Amino acid sequence: MKMFTNLSFDELNALVTNERSMSFEQYFGEMNIPEEDKAERIHMAEDLENNFIATMAWLFTMAQSNKTDYEPIRNQIEDSYLETLRKYTDVDKYLGTHVKSFSYDVIDSTKSHKSEPYYYSLDRARFIAENEVNTAINHARYMEAVNSDKTMKRWESIMDEVTRKDHREINGKYILIGQAFHVGNSWMQFPKDTSLGASANQIINCRCSIIYL
Repeated sequence: MKMFTNLSFDELNALVTNERSMSFEQYFGEMNIPEEDKAERIHMAEDLENNFIATMAWLFTMAQSNKTDYEPIRNQIEDSYLETLRKYTDVDKYLGTHVKSFSYDVIDSTKSHKSEPYYYSLDRARFIAENEVNTAINHARYMEAVNSDKTMKRWESIMDEVTRKDHREINGKYILIGQAFHVGNSWMQFPKDTSLGASANQIINCRCSIIYL
């Protein structure tokens, strides 16, 4: 049985009422980072959002036609993400591995929620873009700091009602640049770092940042 038969992409998006994303200006504007860094993240998020909107539309078309070969779209996700990323930073092994893993995660989560409109929506495209920008740029800033011989780092949390308790508790903590922050049940060199096996509940939608000294 085909899903979403006779439903347009606009009509599908109208079914998504519990939005998870926010405007890029608010999402990045509330972070404790320099204004030029905010502007760069907003521009990158806009580029990635356009990529992911195309992805959502393709996934929606596949669902409507009951197609099951997801490899072409997985390749599109990986290739378009890398192309955008190279406009803003060098793509090292960490980022290359992350992007490939991310492309599989998008496909796997969509396949696990085939009948849920959100997984084909504009809101999902924006939410993913917000998150992926911080994943990539936080890593880039860390590498820049290491290569610039910075010696210390301080964790900066957004102290509002939605910030995780673990992230509120570590706000303002100083450590040596080569050490890892212990955040709840995870270790991270910087917010959204996955190199040390941080759990998803410490990563997703995190807007914390680092000041390097």
